[in-house]
Amino acid sequence: MPTMRLMRAGNVPVREVVLGLREKSLNYDPAEIRASAWHFDHHRFVLGQDPAGRPEEGSLWWHACRELGAYTFTPKKLLRAHYVPEEPLLGRNLLLVGRFAFARFLMGVRITETAFDEDGVRYSWGWSYETLQGHLERGRVDYRVVKHLESGVVTLEVNSYNQVNPRAHPLVRLGWAVFGRGAQHRFYTAVGANLRELSERARETGVSPAVSGEGLVEVPVESGPESSWAVAVLDGARDSHPDEVVAHTGRSHGYTP
Repeated sequence: MPTMRLMRAGNVPVREVVLGLREKSLNYDPAEIRASAWHFDHHRFVLGQDPAGRPEEGSLWWHACRELGAYTFTPKKLLRAHYVPEEPLLGRNLLLVGRFAFARFLMGVRITETAFDEDGVRYSWGWSYETLQGHLERGRVDYRVVKHLESGVVTLEVNSYNQVNPRAHPLVRLGWAVFGRGAQHRFYTAVGANLRELSERARETGVSPAVSGEGLVEVPVESGPESSWAVAVLDGARDSHPDEVVAHTGRSHGYTP
């Protein structure tokens, strides 16, 4: 039976864990994806409206992209994230800390694609991350901030595919079967609401996301310390570790706002 490493959440060497993600590979092969065994989701959230036409600096679309790039929109009651701010967006590793009751699940992801697209109808930018070895899930999430040029409406589009990691501890798989899908939908609903609020506030104040240039970034910024009773799960899934790590940094399409 797979084992799990547990420790008090406040004692986790966060920087060490984040830096260790550089040595990990993706924990799935796209060739494994089957409609019968994986979940496929699409969410679309209206963020607000800009004047018609291509977006300009300081617009709602521009600020939404800035917030998206800093990952400030993650809902703090469900998930927090840590990353090295000096790392380029493409190839950046994020340590996601999922929160459920007293448990904190540490899960690594890597941004493997950034993408810009303009087709005369829609103007969009965003990025995608994929799960790394040890993550409780396997899969990919795409975030895109889209401006509809004729109407000026700005939306967030989130597309994903995922499944619970078959190499996760049986207790984790049981918990996922009971609570996983509900938690996912609550997460994405909160993501849309948070990005709408942050982008509108930034457009009104002109203040960019607060990202430190030293140490690690923790988002949301106001998340605060862990509770003394919280328990961290460091190895919820026992993925194999190949002799030669695949340093997958993905693809970039276009520019970063």
